[in-house]
Amino acid sequence: MIDYSLLVAYFLAILLFLGTPGPVTVLVVSASVKSGFKAGLATVAGTNIASLVLIAISFIILQGVFSVSETAMLWLSFLGAFYLIYFSITIIKDKIDIQQTVQENSSLVTKNHFKDGFLIGISNPKDIIFFIAFFPLFLEVSSDIYSSMLILTLVWILLDYSLLSIYCFIFSKVSSNRVANIIGRVSGTILLLIGIYVLWETSRRLFL
Repeated sequence: MIDYSLLVAYFLAILLFLGTPGPVTVLVVSASVKSGFKAGLATVAGTNIASLVLIAISFIILQGVFSVSETAMLWLSFLGAFYLIYFSITIIKDKIDIQQTVQENSSLVTKNHFKDGFLIGISNPKDIIFFIAFFPLFLEVSSDIYSSMLILTLVWILLDYSLLSIYCFIFSKVSSNRVANIIGRVSGTILLLIGIYVLWETSRRLFL
């Protein structure tokens, strides 16, 4: 049975996470501004494959933790909430300059955009830490852990392609620092609220 309220929360959290600036977003925007919409799409495809590899590694680790104890998984969610809060505060504080970002990352954009996307995605080991901290918050979306993993992965693929493709289109046409900063700060603020809520819920279940 699927917990649809938790699934909606996961859906929104992924939208916010993918909407915030990071190495992958920077590369996708850089490729789109420099070489056009199709180059951005090829970059998105590469980053998506890389993220699936990292998600697979994360799920293998999480399955080991879950088999030890549900309390251990709860502790992982508790620590993950702190990481989410730290991540969101960093996003809120950062100021985005698209033109400067494109210039600084132009050397990363080659003619093989798929390879560029895959390499920048797979070379981000901190993303494994993020996935390990993030997915336990939503593993109860289904009563079976394997079904939960499948659902979370499919939603990730759908939103990853959709949102980053929208980025490709927008920034291949218009490069607006104001829009990028508004998106970053709004997303960061909502992620911060989600992190605080998760911290409260896991603290209540662990200590009260």
